[in-house]
Amino acid sequence: MQLFKSIRKIQATTASLILLLISGVGYADSIGDIVESTGIGQIVRNNESTPHSVGYGIELYDEAETVNGRMKIQFLDEEFLDLIEHTLVYIDEVYYDPNPSLSKMSLRMVQGTARFASGKGNKIKKANIDISTPTAQIAINGTDFTTTIDELGRTLVILLPDEDGVTPSGEIVVSNEGGSVTLNEAYQATMVSTVETPPTNSVVINNLTTSMIDNMFIVSPPTEVAEAVEEQAREDMNDDQGVLDVDFLEFNELEKDYDDYANDPDYDARGNRLDIDYLDVDFLTDVLDVVEELTKTTAKLADAQATTTGTARLEGAQFGFNKDSQFNIFEEDGNLVFYREVNGIIEIIIANGNSGYLDLRVGDYEGIIEFGGGDPAIQIIINQNN
Repeated sequence: MQLFKSIRKIQATTASLILLLISGVGYADSIGDIVESTGIGQIVRNNESTPHSVGYGIELYDEAETVNGRMKIQFLDEEFLDLIEHTLVYIDEVYYDPNPSLSKMSLRMVQGTARFASGKGNKIKKANIDISTPTAQIAINGTDFTTTIDELGRTLVILLPDEDGVTPSGEIVVSNEGGSVTLNEAYQATMVSTVETPPTNSVVINNLTTSMIDNMFIVSPPTEVAEAVEEQAREDMNDDQGVLDVDFLEFNELEKDYDDYANDPDYDARGNRLDIDYLDVDFLTDVLDVVEELTKTTAKLADAQATTTGTARLEGAQFGFNKDSQFNIFEEDGNLVFYREVNGIIEIIIANGNSGYLDLRVGDYEGIIEFGGGDPAIQIIINQNN
C-alpha cells in the first residue's frame, strides 16, 4: 500500500486509525525536506525563524527565505523547489491523498528567483498544482520553470528544457485578470507587470542556460523580453486614448454656424432635455410686451419637423425654447415633451402617435398649442397664476 501522508491537521477517525495500524505507517506533518543548503537562509514557522539546513523537514504554512544563500526543497512526490539568493516563497497548501486527483499543492512565489520542477511520482495530479506570484497564476503540465519577481511584483516566467537541454519540459499557462499566454518551447518566456495587465507575448530567449537565470533579470531582463515589454507598452498607448490625450486646441465648435449644424445628419434641430437653459426664463414678464406681441389672443405658429418615426407637427409653438410661453418642447424616447419651470414645474409627456392640444394660461401667456395634427383626442387645460 502506498504511503499516505496528510499535512492537514485534522482529527483521525476510527477507520483511518485502523488503516494506519494495518499499514504500519505513522502520521507525520512533514511534506518535504531541505536537500541542499548553502549560505544564509531560514525557514519561518509560526513567526519563529530557523536557519535552513540539509535534512530539515518542511511543513504546511512554512515560509522559505534565502538571504545570502541558496536552498533546495524536495517534496514527497519528488517536486523540487530551488531558491537562489534573496528569494521568498510561501508554502500555502500541500495535501497528498491516496487518490492523486484529490491531492493538491499551492505555492506562492513572493520575490527573487525560484525554480519549480513538478514531480515524477504519482501522488498528485499536475492540474492540482497551483503556483502564483503577486501578478500572475501559473498552471502546469509536467513542467520545469523559473519565476523572477522584483519588489513591485513584476514577474518574469521562463519555461526550461528537459534534461536533454532542447526539448521543452512541458507546458505552462501564465494568466491573470488581463489575459493569458501559453509557454511550450524551451526557454520561452513572458513578463507580467500588473494584475490587470496581460502577460506579454511569449518570446524565446536565445543563448540562455539554466545557470544564467538569476536576480539580475530583475534589473536587466533579456533583450527579447525587454522588446516584448516595449511592444506591449506601445500597444497600450495606442489603445488608451484617454482625456489626457485630447488636444483641446483642435476644438472648433465655436466657428460653426447654423448651416453647419443643419447639414450634419446627426444634428437634431428639435433639441432634447440637455438643451434646456434653466436660466433662460423670465420671472418678471412685462405685461405690455406680452400684449404687444400676442394681443392676448390665441397664438398660432405652424411648424412641421421631420422625425425618424414620421412627422411631429406643432401649431402655436415650435421645437426648442418658446420665449412667449417659456415652454421647452422636445422629443424624448419617441414621446413629445412639454417642459416649463417658472414658479413651479410643468412637465407634460405625450406618447408617440397621439394628437390634441394644450389650452394654456400660464403667467401672462394665453395660447393654444396643438400637436399631432389629427383629432384632438387629448385636451389639456392649464391655468397657472403667478
